[in-house]
Parts: sequence; structure tokens; C-alpha cells
Amino acid sequence: MTNENKILATEVENSENNQYDSAWKTVIKAWFSDFLEFFYPEIHQAIDFSKKPVFIDKEMKESQPDSTIGDREADLLVKVYLKDGTAKYIGILIHIEVQSQQVTDFMERMFIYFYRAFDQYKKDKIPVIGIALLTDDNPSYRPEAYEFDLLGFQLRMRIPMVKIIDFGPDGPLRDKLDNSESPMTMIVKAQLKSLEVKKEGNRGKFEAAKEMIRQCYKHGYSREKMRLIMKFIAWVIRLPEAYKTEIKNYIIKTEEENKMEFVPLWE
Repeated sequence: MTNENKILATEVENSENNQYDSAWKTVIKAWFSDFLEFFYPEIHQAIDFSKKPVFIDKEMKESQPDSTIGDREADLLVKVYLKDGTAKYIGILIHIEVQSQQVTDFMERMFIYFYRAFDQYKKDKIPVIGIALLTDDNPSYRPEAYEFDLLGFQLRMRIPMVKIIDFGPDGPLRDKLDNSESPMTMIVKAQLKSLEVKKEGNRGKFEAAKEMIRQCYKHGYSREKMRLIMKFIAWVIRLPEAYKTEIKNYIIKTEEENKMEFVPLWE
């Protein structure tokens, strides 16, 4: 492969990764409470959701234009309020990292993100925590802590971490996936399905997308939730433009069978 082709391949891969990250970020922003309740119930329990969470990742990027590490930008930052007596005055910044590929310096990068957020908001005495969601398919890849020890100086950072493949058929979290009514279950199932068919041809991915659509209709979600779930399916089970008409026709047929008024979902 020539240098020009290598550069082009890298640009394409980075573009796909950015779209992939956008899929999760869109879901997290739209269903933040559901996201925390499903993946991090203890954190969810501590938050006062009567006060609307405020996503401030854009604010942080604008104040720290050099906050890019490698080809990734600092991920979501959201200000929430706790149920303890200080909630009115003290929020907490939750750093969400959705990581789809194995990265050797993942925990170091998490530490840098944490420190930048901590440094920016320390004047407001707002504590910062980091959480991570790993969406790769390697069961052995489980970075848990960032450690540094030199000449008596010691530093250790450990973060709450969830791995999507643990919700798979033989995973330790499968029962939770099967018994939950959260809309996040369809997001997790779509992510698992994308890992299952990532090496298949377009026809296999098309059939996988149809299966996920069928499951959406069985759950009877609202139109708004259906749109977001199907958008996520389109993001993670990537199909060529040629399949767009087939998917649309399948959705129309499914809605006719369920006596539903057709609203374009696959956009």
C-alpha cells in the first residue's frame, strides 16, 4: 500500500470512528438517565434528576482548544446535581468515555481527561469522576487503573467501567439484559449484533438490521424512541446506500402488518 493510500485509509477509519462515537453520544445525551440507570445504577441513584443535567463538553473544548489526544477529542462532560444536602451548590462532572478499539494508553488518556476537567472546574469546587464504556469485542481487554510510582511519589486512578460484551449470550450481565425494560437494552443488543456481523457481507448485515427492527416493533416503543434506536442501528450496522430502499420498504411492510401509520424512520 502506498503512503497516499495509507493516509486515505486512516482518514476513512477516523471518519467511521467519529460517526461511531456520535452514535453513542447521541444516545447518551438523549437518554442520560436511562443510560446511567442501566449501566451505572449506583451513580444514577445518587443523582437528583429533578434538576436537569447540563452537558458542557462543548464548553470545555472551547476553553481548551488543544484538548485533543491522538485522534480523539475529550468525550462527554455533564454537570449533574446530587441528592445530598449540597446538591444545590455542588455538582459533579461525569466524564463518559465510549471506547470501541483497544488502546494501550487508554487509562492514561482517561487520567488526562480527568485532570483537565478537574483543573478547569476546581475554582467552583466541583468534584470530577470518570466512567468508561468499552464496546470492543476482546474479552481480555479490560483496562482498570492508571498507576504511576516513582521515588516515593504514587498515583492511582481507578474508574467504574462496563464492557458491552458482558451482556452477550454467555456474559455475566446477560440476565440483566434479558430482564430489563429499559430502552438501553435495544442499544446494547444492536451493539452486540454489530460485533457479531462485522465480518459478514452486506447481505448478512442487512438481515441483522432487519432482525433489530423487528425487535423494536415488538417492544412497542414510542415514535421518538424508535427513531433514535433505528438511527443507532444504522450507525453501528453500516450498510451501503443501495440498501436504503430495501430497509425503507421493510419498515413500511412491518408498519402495515402492525396497522401503524408510516412515519419515515430510516433517514
